[in-house]
Amino acid sequence: MALSRDTVAAVKERADIVEVIGDRVHLTPSGADFIGLCPFHGEKTPSFRVSPSRRAYHCFGCGAGGSVIDFLMAAELRSFGEAVAELAERYGVPLPDAVAQSAADRSQEALQAARGYYHECLMTRPEGEQARVYLSERGFDEADWTAFQVGFARDQWQGFTDFGLAQGFSREDLLATGLVRQGETGRAYDMLRKRVVFPILNERGRPIAFGGRVIDPLDSPKYLNTPETRHYHKGRVLFGLSQALPALRAERRVVLVEGYLDVLRLHRHGIREAVATCGTALSEEHLRVLERYAERAILLFDGDEAGVKAALRCAPLFLNHGIEARVAVLPGGADPDEFLRHRGEDAFAELLEQAGSILEFLVFQLLARNGSTLRAKEKTLEELAPILAQVRKPAARDLTVRYLADLTGVRAEAILRMVQSSRQRNGQAAPDFDPPAVGGREGRHARRVLRILLEERGLVAQVRQQLRPEELMEPDLRALLEHMLALPDEELRQLAPEGLMEKIPDLAPTIRALMMDHSLHVRAWGDLGRQMESDILSIKEDLKNQLFQKLKQTIATLADQNSSDLSEGEVAAMRELRNAREPLNARFRFRRAFPPRPELRLKEAPLRK
Repeated sequence: MALSRDTVAAVKERADIVEVIGDRVHLTPSGADFIGLCPFHGEKTPSFRVSPSRRAYHCFGCGAGGSVIDFLMAAELRSFGEAVAELAERYGVPLPDAVAQSAADRSQEALQAARGYYHECLMTRPEGEQARVYLSERGFDEADWTAFQVGFARDQWQGFTDFGLAQGFSREDLLATGLVRQGETGRAYDMLRKRVVFPILNERGRPIAFGGRVIDPLDSPKYLNTPETRHYHKGRVLFGLSQALPALRAERRVVLVEGYLDVLRLHRHGIREAVATCGTALSEEHLRVLERYAERAILLFDGDEAGVKAALRCAPLFLNHGIEARVAVLPGGADPDEFLRHRGEDAFAELLEQAGSILEFLVFQLLARNGSTLRAKEKTLEELAPILAQVRKPAARDLTVRYLADLTGVRAEAILRMVQSSRQRNGQAAPDFDPPAVGGREGRHARRVLRILLEERGLVAQVRQQLRPEELMEPDLRALLEHMLALPDEELRQLAPEGLMEKIPDLAPTIRALMMDHSLHVRAWGDLGRQMESDILSIKEDLKNQLFQKLKQTIATLADQNSSDLSEGEVAAMRELRNAREPLNARFRFRRAFPPRPELRLKEAPLRK
């Protein structure tokens, strides 16, 4: 049974798009809308906008946009039916039974049943005694097991398979979970046996995969995860993220560890922002998930060659994303679990506080390995150059180069040449996401007026009173202001920038460039009305300067001629020059005596509710 238009419309109407996207992206108010870092491409300055009035989102950087349903489909890889069913369940919109059953997906129900089955085996079955003793000896109690729904897979080839079939799931349902495999003879059997089992959850707390750890040290492999399925993509899923979300939102910090037991240990000791990858290296997709919730990441590494290699892999990922990466070095090759059990919470908290930047870690570790001679420094920078060459944004790359120059004492220009050589050797032409500027330096005041007006459409009355489109020197900006002022005030107030782009498609590139110009980020300007008034005054001063230059050229031309030949119009032009110059000169004299205070101009704007 298909979803009706009325049902879909009801879901869109009832769902709070700011709440849904805010679960995955850190949003801050900006006028009537909300802004944040786009979850669909790497960026360090917000270009992602959510409009509650339009019930839509739009990214001015990559062009992603749509409704709350579109967001779930793109961000969570949901089908249309799954996204509608999830929102309907969350916001109490009834669905026809056939649709609800179809969207629920039997394999997802089988995963839910598996979590209960394994947990019950650990908590109550006699066969689970070995696992209970193992976890207790590692310092975990029943509260820890319950918080993460830890379970136990019995030493049986068809324990879960028989349970699932008895619960009414088909063989295909169980195979789709990844927990059941099919042998060469066609017989189904359990993948996890005689292991402590850790459910791997999505951000909503639903099981999508499982990881198993051996109890007997002679068994192998030590960890075994279920394979990727339609629900589970290991390159973007983090163990413990669902449990860590409240702490991540509060602390804006994530602690990255390697093992599942490390996550349990840190949560037990109050470090609830700890997560781990699921047996794979950290990826771009992992960081896109994390930057929705965290501004800082602390990575726990050993101070050995393995730690250096891990940092070399991770560094370019963090440098391309909006998360500051720091490294806490674990002494003596200990893992977090061992460190906390032997040294305690206070020592671990101090370890996290002393974490240095990932670049500091790399430089100091490489210098310790290579030595501190000039040749050793050169070798260290040669190892770091390919890392910096992977940084896509020129500004971020240059800042990192200057930071390395301060650490090593090598001139920034020399390091930058090494990075450029590395890029050329590897044939890299990494894209830069910095937006093109609109107009030249002389148009900065006009660009700022239009950016403020795009953000704060309620200031349109002030613009109507103080500025005419023909006073803007750049054709695209002039045309944009003409279109905006041609709209009724109420319609303009309700029209978000992306709506304006749809209404004036010819000027969409201009609007997008204004919204993507990070130097025009309005949150940094305090009183926007006063800032706009100051910029409009500067626009008018620029026009008068143009007039002065034109009249000066006229005077210079006439000076070469006999002044008695001046016409009445030329005399009037000279008089206009003299009259216009005096009040403007007085204003300039005032500005020289009382220059603007930068600390006031950069004052943070109050959040608007």
